[in-house]
Amino acid sequence: MGMLFKVPAFIIYFVAGLWGLLISLGIVVDELGFIGGVIGFMFFPVTLAFAPWYAGLAYGIWFPVILVYGGGIAAAVLYGIGSAIDGDA
Repeated sequence: MGMLFKVPAFIIYFVAGLWGLLISLGIVVDELGFIGGVIGFMFFPVTLAFAPWYAGLAYGIWFPVILVYGGGIAAAVLYGIGSAIDGDA
């Protein structure tokens, strides 16, 4: 029964993570150019963590922060509910 919550959690993790990474790489490329984008791709966890905050604080565009962090929180909550139902927690 917990899989009803865990499967959407995995989908949200995947979609929010991939979409957030693409948006974050776009932010890095806009600010640092192609070479910065290549470096940002090589260090994608750092890019995914900090580029959305940069866009929010520097330009007032908060959608990347909401997507990356909100998607992760929503997926974690769904996964936690599914684990609690299954008795994994």
